[in-house]
Amino acid sequence: MGVKGEVLSGILHCGRPPPSPWIPYGCGPSRPPMALHGGLPAPIHTTDFEPWLEALRRGGIAMIEFEDLSFRYRRGEGPALKNVNLRIDDGEFVVVAGASRSGKTTLCRCINGLIPHFYGGTMEGRVRVQGLDTRFTSPSRLALKVGMVFQDPENQMVTTEVSSEVAFGLENIALPRDVMGRRIVEALDAVEAQPLRYRRIDELSGGEKQKIALASVLAFQPEIIVLDEPTSELDPVSAEEILHILERLNSELGLTIILVEQRLERVLSYADRLILMEGGEVAADGHPRRVLMEAELPRLGVRMPPVSALTKRMGLPIALTVKEARLLIDRAGVKPKPSGNPISTGPPGDAGNQRRCMALLEDVYYSYPGGAQALKGVSITVYEGELLTVMGRTGCGKTTLLKHLNGLLKPSRGRVIVDGLDTRRVDQGTLARLSGYLFQNPNLHLLADTVEEEIALTLRSRGLKGDELRKALEETLERFGIAHLRDRYPRYLSGGERQWIAFASVAAGDPKLLLLDEPTRGMDELLKSRLIGYVKEFTGRGGTAVMATHDVELAASAAGRIILLSDGEVVASGERRNILSKALFFSPQMNRLFTSLSDRGFPPDVLTLDEALKVIS
Repeated sequence: MGVKGEVLSGILHCGRPPPSPWIPYGCGPSRPPMALHGGLPAPIHTTDFEPWLEALRRGGIAMIEFEDLSFRYRRGEGPALKNVNLRIDDGEFVVVAGASRSGKTTLCRCINGLIPHFYGGTMEGRVRVQGLDTRFTSPSRLALKVGMVFQDPENQMVTTEVSSEVAFGLENIALPRDVMGRRIVEALDAVEAQPLRYRRIDELSGGEKQKIALASVLAFQPEIIVLDEPTSELDPVSAEEILHILERLNSELGLTIILVEQRLERVLSYADRLILMEGGEVAADGHPRRVLMEAELPRLGVRMPPVSALTKRMGLPIALTVKEARLLIDRAGVKPKPSGNPISTGPPGDAGNQRRCMALLEDVYYSYPGGAQALKGVSITVYEGELLTVMGRTGCGKTTLLKHLNGLLKPSRGRVIVDGLDTRRVDQGTLARLSGYLFQNPNLHLLADTVEEEIALTLRSRGLKGDELRKALEETLERFGIAHLRDRYPRYLSGGERQWIAFASVAAGDPKLLLLDEPTRGMDELLKSRLIGYVKEFTGRGGTAVMATHDVELAASAAGRIILLSDGEVVASGERRNILSKALFFSPQMNRLFTSLSDRGFPPDVLTLDEALKVIS
């Protein structure tokens, strides 16, 4: 059975469950907040692993071992990984986070053998996967043990139909037809995608494609699954579906999960362990509660989950979920401030009608050739100087709406007016000079061999030449903080950096209207803050921005007016507090907490940490 099995057996048969990392009790005025650790009272800030959990780790089977690993890409300016020493045991659920260029993706590539066999460079130290040294083990053999799911599912899809996509890898290892058929069914069942078996790939939503990518990996029956930001393009509902599947694979089948993720509020409730990367090194490693308590997250470019930040600021144990935060606040006897609700509601949703109309969609319908209707009777006014945020499930029509605003698509019915011009009656070049469009995929923007030339392409399109061009180029590189990247090949940069370079190239065009499709995808907290800061400055100068996003926390802190789409129709429109408060899925973590506390006198429309701190006594 081994030490791990014996400890588990002892826990299950002694009639007592293992103690929780913290159990709040007696949080009244006569007794200080305490936590129970192994049956003994301890200070509430004690966040170390329990002895039973440490025993499990020490007795576990090592699945992955990094030993003094350093790696430098062939064209890299410095090492992508430096002296990494890690051990990941059988059945662990590990979350990896960190800023752009911290080494997260490189770490993943080392596990499945893409480094050193595919990505060239200099490698020191070693990685062992189930005892196999990846330096001397082929990627094809490692693929039977390690499944890799990328950020963009389309990057790993090679066929046009779901069942053939799941079968593709199995055909390459020459499995018998009957075994292959069983594995296809089992893999699709595991990700709850059996109804999609005979669907075309191009008909699937982003969440459905991610499920098929995961099923294609599971068909190999690996013991380790590595996922590089698999929910970054997904709406909250689709992201939860993927995470629930991963949790079930981990808890019921015992698969080892290594998940790279920027939005910690989505994933920490599932994690046994949190690893934070910085500059290619492991900056922190341990139980999520302990890491959140001790690590300097802002310096590492990582956003602490709102409820974790709130309970930490209140001197309570760090909560990882809304439920934990609610119990802690309730049992600690925390009360709302007696002054009522100090939260400013901001301007009403139609306050913009005092400003000039920058863009108008009037009863717009649109259908893709041979497809269903993507927009159905959409009527929206976009005002000069505002940031309008568009939200909704994957495939609801957000991107289609944005493409109508720069003339890439023309309405089947209705009309679209941009800066007084009917998009059906004006050439594409005129609309391109008015608007700047940031695609979801930054690679669609990156055409040049260097970052400097990428920005220069946009500046030349504005007619700049000679000294004027050189001056504008230097100003743009400095303004966006990318002068140190000027000679780098854009596609060799990290995902967040590529997104930032793409945004800088769009903004350099000096458009009147910015159209941003998931602009913060793959960005760390530092880059995300800089992007939103620029957008607010842009709208403050009279520019107009329309942003489609799945990031509810971003919308809660930055959005002005929000449009909510569903199946191509506008189902809600108004000021962000009216749209996000009490929403079933599109509500920020802090709002879900305070909605559940409203019967204790707390306002139910709190959206952010700053607002929460204003209403707590």
